[in-house]
Amino acid sequence: MSSLLTSIQREAFVRRVRIEMAKRGLTRTALAEIAGCKERTLGNLLAGQPVRDATVAGVARGLAIDLDTLLGTPAANGAAGGKLQGRADESYGGYLLATYEDYLGPYLAYRRIFSRRNALYRSVYELDWDEDLSRLRFLELQGSPKGRGADAATQHAGGVYISPHTGMLQLLTTFQGALRLVTLNRFQRGSDKLRGVILTQSDRERFYQPAVSAIFLQKLSGRQRLSELEKRIGVLEEDHTDFGAALSEIEEIERSAIFLAGPVEKK
Repeated sequence: MSSLLTSIQREAFVRRVRIEMAKRGLTRTALAEIAGCKERTLGNLLAGQPVRDATVAGVARGLAIDLDTLLGTPAANGAAGGKLQGRADESYGGYLLATYEDYLGPYLAYRRIFSRRNALYRSVYELDWDEDLSRLRFLELQGSPKGRGADAATQHAGGVYISPHTGMLQLLTTFQGALRLVTLNRFQRGSDKLRGVILTQSDRERFYQPAVSAIFLQKLSGRQRLSELEKRIGVLEEDHTDFGAALSEIEEIERSAIFLAGPVEKK
């Protein structure tokens, strides 16, 4: 088994692998072929399990990940001391990392399902700092169409834009000309939720169409392994224990947090 990575470093490496897979639209099958390993072995790596050093090196090489740089970062080695440093590029809003330190970490996200009534969908988000591009970045894990965990084809990753004028967080995914935007308000006083709206394209029977849904992200406390959070991804039916509270939050966002322009009423 691998002696190249500590457990904390392995988490950092897996997170980076997931981000790169999402950015390139790679499935596990495709990445396994590129890395020269079995798909099952790659699945073990993504689940946070130890694998051979040769597998780690093959995956890193296939995704052009510099292991020396990645494993040498304070975050990878678990060293956190003091206030975090860094400033986003002006194109992302020029915000300070220290200002958003409390936003780093994992979240459970809830939204309506575009193709079904009376059901919600829960996914997993994580926010961290991208040292290479000097910006906050996000990773979202969704479930596979067959409901067996988070498949690489349904991962999203990208940069976080924050306007100095509005303070809203814009989580943008771009892939082969397709855009997906999640717009969130900042934490309210005493709250650990980010509330907003997701704009994407919904797959209908014969065509795609613009689709919008209210969404909120519930921040989780402490360190959370993505491989464990994956187990909470999926559809929430009306009889699910978390359905009622999540639906109430979604309905409140729809009533008060989303503005829809309409025709001016004639007097």
